[in-house]
Amino acid sequence: MQYRISAMQKGLPQGGPFCVSKAGNRDSITAQAVIVHFGNDNRSESQRGEIIMRKTAKAMALLTAASMIMTAFTPVYAESTDTEDTAAVDWENGENIKAIKEKGVITVATGTYVPFEYRDDDDNIVGFDIDLAQYIADKLGVDMEVTDMEFQSIVPSIQNGEYDFSIAAMYKTDERCEVVDMSKSYCDSGMILAVKKDSEYADTVKSLADCDGLKVAVKEGATSYNVAQSFLDENPDVSYEIVQYKDTVGCVSDLLAGRVDVVVNDLLNQKILSQEYEGAKIVCDPFTHAENAIAVQKGKDDLLAFINECIDEYYADGTYDTLWTKWIDASGEGEEAAAAEDAETAE
Repeated sequence: MQYRISAMQKGLPQGGPFCVSKAGNRDSITAQAVIVHFGNDNRSESQRGEIIMRKTAKAMALLTAASMIMTAFTPVYAESTDTEDTAAVDWENGENIKAIKEKGVITVATGTYVPFEYRDDDDNIVGFDIDLAQYIADKLGVDMEVTDMEFQSIVPSIQNGEYDFSIAAMYKTDERCEVVDMSKSYCDSGMILAVKKDSEYADTVKSLADCDGLKVAVKEGATSYNVAQSFLDENPDVSYEIVQYKDTVGCVSDLLAGRVDVVVNDLLNQKILSQEYEGAKIVCDPFTHAENAIAVQKGKDDLLAFINECIDEYYADGTYDTLWTKWIDASGEGEEAAAAEDAETAE
């Protein structure tokens, strides 16, 4: 958890001999100059010296007290277990697992990212990730409550303990692992480029190096933005305009409308969007490798171990293959395609 507490909330006088400032994830206290105004009085130098010493001593005492108050509000971060090695964790007797069972529901944060999570025609949140989240809830024997939100809000919501876990086609990165714990990979993917089929760039753009002078669409705050920006930072001889969107549907819509020239996107998401928006064309193989993972608040080792065990089982019992067919290899037809496949199997 991160606390943002003002000087007044900490019980510190404002405008005094110190200030509260941010230093990374915690606040720090800085002593400021002690200024004593004497005006035009007739005190001797020795008397003035004594007053300054008393003022300074009082300021230091307040600073010491302030530091003690700060310590009381400094959050303690539990050391997290290696996300790839949680087999030894006794999750069944874990406090977080017990708490979820007692309330009878596991809460999940997600975003909007076809075919992993999105709202269908009946306004239900569905997708590959939602089915996996339900699988995890079923394994624990509890109900599931899903909340969708903007992608950039997901990690902070997990940091703050607002939800038990998040699943949102989220790449496992070093930066995210610094603030939340992330599970084993439940699906691998990577970044690709897409252009409009009949555009002048359909046969010339194969990499970001070919995007010089173009408008490049990315999802705001996502890996696509990081990849596009990092390439510019590392290749000063290449220049393109990065245009950010709240979701990838907006990226592709503007691509087809001619407002941008190239889209940087996840392969699996773009496969579905290229089926739904027939004018979009994937022009290269993935040029990054990424693992989609589930995020939990740091210190919830029992919950992380349980989720990792569920992921192992979902690969072993065929659930992964079923979800892949249902949501990714089924031409974007989701539940209808899965139902048709079940009917064929029954025959």
